[in-house]
Amino acid sequence: MGPVFSLNPRELVVAALRDIDDSDLTVCQIIKDAARAGFSWSDAPPPDFPYVRARAVYASLVELLAWRNGDDPPAWTKSVGPAPAPVFLVRSAKNCPFFLRLTLMTPACMAERNVFALPDYMDLKPWLKGPKQPEASTALQA
Repeated sequence: MGPVFSLNPRELVVAALRDIDDSDLTVCQIIKDAARAGFSWSDAPPPDFPYVRARAVYASLVELLAWRNGDDPPAWTKSVGPAPAPVFLVRSAKNCPFFLRLTLMTPACMAERNVFALPDYMDLKPWLKGPKQPEASTALQA
């Protein structure tokens, strides 16, 4: 029997948001633990918190990780809307030239929720199976 893993949605969101400021590797460790335990991101529980920003970040991460794992995201992700203001999961997002590149390169499942990160954000290929990647955002290509 493999390791037991129980995803705590609040822990994942707090870790992702904290990583921006503190370079904390907690979110990376959560994803590695999930992979080691064979956790399917398609089975991720829906968020149990009311905060719109946190719900958008959580749904974005779950959807991104499900796609990277070669799975469909959970159905509940479709009902999660965007964050009320942009959320950048990259410390240097305030750099103007980088900002434009970031908004163009963010995976669509994140950009549609007003959450922005580089396309390889939390891409732990040695830990996750499957080569499937989500489409990049086309938000500013028009």
